[in-house]
Amino acid sequence: MRLQHKKALVTGASGGIGKAIALQLAREGCTVGIHYLDKAEEARQVAEEIRAMGRTVYVFQADLSEPQQAKQLGNEAWKMMQGLDFLVNNAGVSYKKHFLDVTVDDLETFTNINFKGTFFLTQTIARRMVETQTEGSIYTITSVNALRPGLGLSTYGATKGALETLMQGVAMELAPHRIKVNTIALGAFRTDITAAVWKNPALLKEVNDGIPLGRFGLPHEAAAVVVDLLTSGSYLTGASLTLDGGLLLMRGYGKPSPYQNEE
Repeated sequence: MRLQHKKALVTGASGGIGKAIALQLAREGCTVGIHYLDKAEEARQVAEEIRAMGRTVYVFQADLSEPQQAKQLGNEAWKMMQGLDFLVNNAGVSYKKHFLDVTVDDLETFTNINFKGTFFLTQTIARRMVETQTEGSIYTITSVNALRPGLGLSTYGATKGALETLMQGVAMELAPHRIKVNTIALGAFRTDITAAVWKNPALLKEVNDGIPLGRFGLPHEAAAVVVDLLTSGSYLTGASLTLDGGLLLMRGYGKPSPYQNEE
């Protein structure tokens, strides 16, 4: 119950890491707003789990690839929840594609969802925090590919890298208002997005062999770190924490090969 009387909005919370973060926040006594894109039934189930704990939960739908919807989400959540103490930017899109095959549509998808949506939602919530003198905290989930991209992940990694740079600047600009801003760069975690890897024994072994801890991370492990930092990180801002089981220490698996047009 370390976060009793606190309020948080978590994006992409209908499943995976976002769901785990929302549930962990609720366990600590927090009132939680969960955002989803199109998985209404999954979001409803998460909300039911939170209500079963005796906590208050709000459910919001928004397409974060649309800046106006991102802004509307921030304003609606702030109004309905009567303010927010925490924002966790978890929503995003990821898939592999060779740089030479990336299209305009691919680039817009990565940029609009991963960067623009997060930008405008964060700006909206931060503006409200400043106006109400709320000493809030904002965490953005990025990726180890923002720091050192893997094969086929250069474009995805670029948008996550942009968030790393953005949030460092935002941390400086919001520090006078006592609003803390940090990022967490995640490695390989067992979620629906990575299912094609962890459901394939050969691919799973290849990835696990490149991780010092020898396995994928689990959503609740990421959630535990995020919630612990929200609880105790009173002097932490402008930081980027890498949570990857040591993956970046060994990154080098997956030797690049000559490009072959798949068409």
